[in-house]
Amino acid sequence: MKWKALVILLIIIVSLFPVYLLYKYIQKKMRPKESMRRFLLWLLASFALIFAYTFLLVFLVKLAFPGA
Repeated sequence: MKWKALVILLIIIVSLFPVYLLYKYIQKKMRPKESMRRFLLWLLASFALIFAYTFLLVFLVKLAFPGA
């Protein structure tokens, strides 16, 4: 049981790096500080990124550990 928790934690930590880079890229390209419209679009894109990341992470963990 302990090794499963460690593997899941490792998957989460490793997967956070590309998501962080994508988040920074979106922030750089959209420039949310320039206008309210850009900010709202950036906010929507950030929420979509968080939702997709969470969905894929849970899917990956369920695929790796079917009984978890």
